[in-house]
Amino acid sequence: MKKKLIVSPSVGNAFIRSASGTTMNVPSLFPEAERINAFPTAERINAFPTIIVLILLFLLLSCQPKPKNTILRIGYTNYSFDQAVAFVLKGILDQQPNLIVELYRVPEDSLMFKALRDDDLDIAVSVWLPLTHREYIDKYPYEIVTFSPLCDSMGLYMIVPDYATQSNIEDLRAVGPLFRHTILIPENQNAIYEFGKDVLIDYNLSNYQLSEATWDNIIAYIDESLINSSAFAFIGLRPHWIFQKYEIKTLRDTRYSFGIQEQAHILTNSKFYEKMPTIAGFLQQVSFSLNDIEYIMELNQVLGSEPYENALKWINQNTFKINRWLIEN
Repeated sequence: MKKKLIVSPSVGNAFIRSASGTTMNVPSLFPEAERINAFPTAERINAFPTIIVLILLFLLLSCQPKPKNTILRIGYTNYSFDQAVAFVLKGILDQQPNLIVELYRVPEDSLMFKALRDDDLDIAVSVWLPLTHREYIDKYPYEIVTFSPLCDSMGLYMIVPDYATQSNIEDLRAVGPLFRHTILIPENQNAIYEFGKDVLIDYNLSNYQLSEATWDNIIAYIDESLINSSAFAFIGLRPHWIFQKYEIKTLRDTRYSFGIQEQAHILTNSKFYEKMPTIAGFLQQVSFSLNDIEYIMELNQVLGSEPYENALKWINQNTFKINRWLIEN
């Protein structure tokens, strides 16, 4: 049976709460929690004594305190990487007893850090270090902490088709006509444009020009080039779903024109380790390869797809990896 989702408004944001269980081979983070079987099977049942026993059991169980539910609030940004990770975490943690996972989409990085500081969120996805979000980490040196790296090798790349023989950016210098003297970049991305200019200077690619294009036009350009087996080059970010859809590769940036590659981290506030130590131990183990996360991102970009269902699909395909995360914490 598919898992149903209920979306409820909460302080301007939406949280997604699981309404029915989906069975997965995921061990419990709380092994001490056991299901109580109040009605063991009996070979012979005598009606009147049984009714008395049931009444006594009901009264006994009704007097026992029920386990208190813990609420885990996860924030994530609009970036598709963060969405993919957040829904995978929810898919795994929804299987844990007495734990309610709420997801909150946060429109800006600054608001996410403030919500963590003010304890309005428990954890958030994600922060890129050592460069992209360094200013926020420095702003809250005692209130915000990060877990172990969630994903490595993140950043900008020069991207070309798999069948291109070039392996380094500097190899493009001698084959300008083959690449139509053009390197595409997403439009209205000033930071990427500045990095692109550095690439042209650092690798002496004076025979190339940077051409801004919408993402739809970049995709159309790739489609046309692949059909005709012609060369193309564009500057893009990894992780990205495009690496699952197309046979493309990245060129080595030996002069570090794009800067150093970054790592993504889950972040939390300084109170979380004491508040939820078991879940904190689990989050320290969570890590994705680029291929893992790009696979989920590609599922999510399909029109009409549900991020939660896509997360469950990936979880069910990767139970060995997830079991290791759970067992090793």
